[in-house]
Amino acid sequence: MNINKRLDRVKQWAGEKIGAESKTSVSDEFRSLETEMQLRHDGMDKMHKSTTAYIKSLSKRNEGDDREKVLPVARLGQTFANHGDDFEPDSEFGNCLIAMGRTNERIARVQETYTAHATTGWLESLERSLVQMKEYQAARKKLEGRRLAYDASLSKMQKAKKEDFRSEEELRSQKAKYEESSEDVFRRMQDIKEAEEDSVADLGAFLDAELEYYDRCRDELLRLKRDWPAAQKPTRANRSRSNTAHSYKERYAAHDDPIP
Repeated sequence: MNINKRLDRVKQWAGEKIGAESKTSVSDEFRSLETEMQLRHDGMDKMHKSTTAYIKSLSKRNEGDDREKVLPVARLGQTFANHGDDFEPDSEFGNCLIAMGRTNERIARVQETYTAHATTGWLESLERSLVQMKEYQAARKKLEGRRLAYDASLSKMQKAKKEDFRSEEELRSQKAKYEESSEDVFRRMQDIKEAEEDSVADLGAFLDAELEYYDRCRDELLRLKRDWPAAQKPTRANRSRSNTAHSYKERYAAHDDPIP
């Protein structure tokens, strides 16, 4: 772009800002779609950030005493099982610790599978949507540049004191470019709306993965509960502190010598 055309665009933009120059308007449908695109972009961006943080929290690994990085729930299971091995084979407490530890290690593997599905499914779906939105925004920026160029040419020709063939030719060229970009932007906005069907399918797959994750975790815990090594014993009732203090006082009061 030569310097004169660039200056024409700047003058047109400045004139519009102060109300000295007219601006080519778009249809109500086009304007409504632009508003919708902004809302969609803001929402997609926030969902992408929150989903990324969610998956990161589930997949974050910590380093233990053995320098191996594992999920916190896996580390929990390892410490339980390792301490359970410190007891005799017939120790009820030791066997309970081992069973609890092995269950949490299996839950860690379930969690790894879930985060992998969430990453390749819903997170990548959001990223594709953001790429599509970024391409739309680039096209929208290009349209605005061509709109300024078209309006600048139109204003220039209207202010000319005599007919100028070159100005008319430039106006036709700028108008054609503007209309081409306008159609491209409109098509991209329609494509984004139509991509909603894919997003619904990806969101449904994310729901299925989340349900499977919690179901499998629950199944592991129910199996642990069913095969719990400790004998099921009734819970021993706790005596209150006041009753304990009262009985202690009575017991020792009974051995005190009577006062003469």
